[in-house]
Amino acid sequence: MAKTSPLVLDAMIVTGNTKAAVKAAGGGSSDLWTVPPDRIHYDPRDNVRPLDQDRVRHLAELMKANGYDRKKPLGCFVRKVGGEDRIFVYEGQHRYHAALLAIKEGMPVDKMIDRLPIVIDEAKSVNRVNLIYAGITNNDGEKLTPLQLAEKVIELQELGEPNAAICRRLNITDQTIRDVLLLANAPAGLHKLVRDKVVSSTLAIDEIRTHGGDKALERLQNAAQQVHAAGKAKVTKKTLSKPLVHKISEVQAKQLLQALQAVLHDPAFGQLEKPTIAGVHTALLPLKDLLDTKRGG
Repeated sequence: MAKTSPLVLDAMIVTGNTKAAVKAAGGGSSDLWTVPPDRIHYDPRDNVRPLDQDRVRHLAELMKANGYDRKKPLGCFVRKVGGEDRIFVYEGQHRYHAALLAIKEGMPVDKMIDRLPIVIDEAKSVNRVNLIYAGITNNDGEKLTPLQLAEKVIELQELGEPNAAICRRLNITDQTIRDVLLLANAPAGLHKLVRDKVVSSTLAIDEIRTHGGDKALERLQNAAQQVHAAGKAKVTKKTLSKPLVHKISEVQAKQLLQALQAVLHDPAFGQLEKPTIAGVHTALLPLKDLLDTKRGG
């Protein structure tokens, strides 16, 4: 019997001494701190993306099962509030809120979160402009929507940032700025269609560029009604290329038939213009089996 080769498994990981490894690599001490979660503060204005409660819930369940991943510290800075130095989170808001929720709802003893790892920015680098840039670039894995980006571009402009600096620091083009600002300045109803994911930001921008904000809103709202009636949820470019079709209900069809029949039976019908008479006959001829007999005949 032929010999089989033994199964080769990956070698077991043998852990080493962290301090010795960092020293050998020429590294230095880190600025990583650990702080009790309830001692960290939160202001939604410091975060570029609105808080998504569904994501908070998802992360909280993961933390209950696995604990907090210490490899993912929160980005924080220190703000003076009433003469007190307080730590505020501006990066990792969903992880921060998820940790609070998991703690509130009860965690297994072996997964308990006593402290959260945080990295605190140097005071000299902390200002609103830098917080916005950091918030946008740190969210690159889950990109901001064009509408969210537009809101932050406007805020940067109001803080005195020139478009050239915004383009450079966010690696975007002037055209991107023009496009997102078109969307930002559109009617609020159009913003709602985008936020509700009925219309994509790209399609909304194309419509605004072509028709202007008000007309674009009218076209997109009509298209939204059309796709909703068809049992669909999203407006596409193909939807907009089709004329809006209003279906006649069975009741309306019956009313129209009765109205035409009343015209046909009217004593003065013969006095109408010949094209009108011909039109009535053409419309009613295929439906002759549905017509009532002439009144008083």
